[in-house]
Amino acid sequence: MNSRRNKDLMQLALGLVILLGINVLATQHFKRFDLTAEKRFSLSDSTKAILRRMDDVALISVYLEGKDFPVGFKRLQNATRELLDEFRFYAGNKIQYRFIDPFSNEDKKVQADIYYELVDKGLIPTDLTVKDEKGRSTRSIFPGAIIAYNGREEAVQLLQSQFNQNPEFVLNQSIERLEYEFSKALYKLLNFEKKKTIAFSRGHGETNELYLADWIVSLREFYEVEGVEIKNNLDIINQTTSCLIIVKPDSAFDDASKFIIDQYIMRGGKVLWLLDQVFASMDSMRNANYTLGIPRDLNLYDQLFKYGVRVNPTLIQDAQCAPIPINTGNFGNQDKQEFLPWYYYPVIIPDSKHPIVKNLNSIKLEFANTLDTISVPGVQKTILLTTSQLTKVLYAPVRIALNIVEQEPTPERFNKPHQPVAVLLEGQFRSVFENKIVELSNRTVKKQSEPTKMIIVGDGDIAKNLFNPKTKSIIPLGLDPRTGIYYGGNKNFLLNCVNYLTGDSWFIPLRSKEYRIRLLDRNKVSEQKQQWKSINTIVPVTWVVLFGLIYNYIRKRRFAS
Repeated sequence: MNSRRNKDLMQLALGLVILLGINVLATQHFKRFDLTAEKRFSLSDSTKAILRRMDDVALISVYLEGKDFPVGFKRLQNATRELLDEFRFYAGNKIQYRFIDPFSNEDKKVQADIYYELVDKGLIPTDLTVKDEKGRSTRSIFPGAIIAYNGREEAVQLLQSQFNQNPEFVLNQSIERLEYEFSKALYKLLNFEKKKTIAFSRGHGETNELYLADWIVSLREFYEVEGVEIKNNLDIINQTTSCLIIVKPDSAFDDASKFIIDQYIMRGGKVLWLLDQVFASMDSMRNANYTLGIPRDLNLYDQLFKYGVRVNPTLIQDAQCAPIPINTGNFGNQDKQEFLPWYYYPVIIPDSKHPIVKNLNSIKLEFANTLDTISVPGVQKTILLTTSQLTKVLYAPVRIALNIVEQEPTPERFNKPHQPVAVLLEGQFRSVFENKIVELSNRTVKKQSEPTKMIIVGDGDIAKNLFNPKTKSIIPLGLDPRTGIYYGGNKNFLLNCVNYLTGDSWFIPLRSKEYRIRLLDRNKVSEQKQQWKSINTIVPVTWVVLFGLIYNYIRKRRFAS
């Protein structure tokens, strides 16, 4: 009996020693394991770097507290809490957070003061319908947070704009962007005095800023944005300009303008070209059922060819396209409208693994042109966007008629698959003026660039948001108000392009991080509700009973012997 007791004590002591050793090793060699498929609980390296750079305490006030919250908001609340806990692991006590109910005080005047204070700080209220004993009532909530750091404050909007989307989709999108939104706010607080400069070219009929407003507002969160008149001033684009953006010019570039851009590139400058090589507009089809696609001479052919790409005077028809409203007859005294596929508006679903386009949503183009890449020594080319399998290419001038919607996109007709529409060029470029006599300046022409990069997109409308001149309201980039479809990839693609060109690539994986919310099938839940209730009640009890019976049986046999 004593030997059995001593043996049991030895096993207990050995177990305690092993457990103690594991705990000592765990404190010295800490490791976290994220077993979720999309690495939901893993912060990106960029976020970790920001958190480790903090030299002061950031107090985060989250206004996602209150009673009678819907399930969706509770899910957003829990996801926010989990993310901030993860932030605290890497930043330690430099991250402090609290969840606040802004309307906990029942005094109406106090509530009103708090409401306007939060609005002034940049938070956007959301109306929430609450069902109680007295019926339904509506109240405002602020699904956002305020970060206070080093005497400055930054607002974080946790619930993203809905754009007529399903509420579950909106919540999923909001949870996906939590890390990006918080990291972006912290980055702005840490770098508010060190913004880089982005320049939009002017002077050649480029798209008006009102139709680029949504994109520009997003760029201003990270950069100083200015317009530069590229005419005869050779120093207009200086060394402090991190990126030059050229959006849909409609007139030819003279040699002076080309020389300014060329020498900016030779000094290591980055350029984002958004070009339309064919003029085509839906506005001219209002009074007729057709229009013309006319080649546009921008006088950039030789320059872009020298760098390694050619924008063709073509128009793309793609079976994977956006719909437009078309009158298909009369219904009583009213015109009957249907949404039919408009093949001239390709919808690109990126499949490249390059960081710029990885995990992006669909991107809508309008009257896009094809691109060809040219072999240039020292220049690496990466195709970023291509059309679908069913693509047709038309060479301008071309007649564009509404009756195209009546034709089926068969493989016989749409036989030019996967046409490039956006390409990234990286390397050392040769100047287009290296073998030309330049009479524009007495300075020496720089003939080969520093290592640099540029992106060329065969569509200028990719960046265009709609603008209502009567109400002076701006429609968000990517939103089609006629169909209610939101092409979220447009703005994210453009922001990714600028971030990549300016060396701020850390933003990109955060913006395209994807969480999969595995929602239950409501029909199956309704049909099989009782079945699964019974299974979840009976099966665990049955297992416990069986385990008890088997354990008692084995115990009796063991001690009986």
